Amino acid sequence: PAPAPAPAPAPAPAAAKRIDAIAAIKALRIPTGPYAGGYEIAPHGKLNWYFASLGLIPIVQHLSPADLDLHVRTYLDAYLRSLNANFSIDDVDFPSGRWDTSHCVRVLSDSDDSYAATLLSLAARYLSASGNRSWWDANKGRLKEVAQRNLAQALKPNGLTSVFQAPRSSGNSIGYLMDNCEVYRGLRDFSEALRSTGDADAAHYAALAGTVAGGIRKLFHGSGNAFVPGDVFQAPDLSFYPGTTCQVFPEAFGVAECAGHFDAAWAYLNRMSPSWQDGRYDSYAWAILGFVAAKRGQLAQAGEHAALVERTFSLNRARVTINELGFYQRMLNVMHGRSDV
Repeated sequence: PAPAPAPAPAPAPAAAKRIDAIAAIKALRIPTGPYAGGYEIAPHGKLNWYFASLGLIPIVQHLSPADLDLHVRTYLDAYLRSLNANFSIDDVDFPSGRWDTSHCVRVLSDSDDSYAATLLSLAARYLSASGNRSWWDANKGRLKEVAQRNLAQALKPNGLTSVFQAPRSSGNSIGYLMDNCEVYRGLRDFSEALRSTGDADAAHYAALAGTVAGGIRKLFHGSGNAFVPGDVFQAPDLSFYPGTTCQVFPEAFGVAECAGHFDAAWAYLNRMSPSWQDGRYDSYAWAILGFVAAKRGQLAQAGEHAALVERTFSLNRARVTINELGFYQRMLNVMHGRSDV
């Protein structure tokens, strides 16, 4: 298919400074109230657990033991104590102002599968970095329930997870490429953490990850030479979101079973959304794209995209949310030869 017309970018202002992503993420921590330990998506924003987990995963390796306890362990505790009876979770709005939990409002999450998967990845990374076996042993039962209710029981016959648990799945049971790449990684990380602690259930979650990988492979469209965004799409999509942005998710989340399609998917993004790195398609930065560019050695694209994130941060702080900061940090790590998560 022909590429979508590329809108012209706004004139670029003067270069902005590098973002201290770790400090910026720390500054979003909610310090008091029933959601203490949670994070705003941006200053004066809501608490979105999925975005928060994506932001914290990349900084675990950079934190001191004390900061691991304060910024990650207390977040994990806040998440687990905020679970619903069915082990899903609601987001939280603060309509009366920043951290005003006297009038906070719980709102439905955007998904069940991605929230659960990114929690599992973060918990596994916390265990590896902290060595806190007492925390892990005390909480792994609830983490298994999160995995079972939101992921294992959400598996469809095609190997992909539904967005939501029942009964919400009746309104949206699509198996999305983006979600399932996160699900694959969450299950794989959780399995490795269980294996490292001698838990016999590790094999169960590894097998589930393999099933999801098989489902993701089915989303590659041979004649279109690209991934479809989900199992209800008949062909690759031309839209920026989800059509071209979804192409990088298998590579971003390390779905090794799909490595043979990474080059084609990357080419589709660049063909259908040319010059994506200058931000012309969306007011959000989509730092995950720059991260994958860096992984692929496309350092000019990654550098231009990092500069976009930095300009956006200085001009419109709310558009660089906690998850964007996390992928920005990962982008810089790879660009400067440091280890990725």
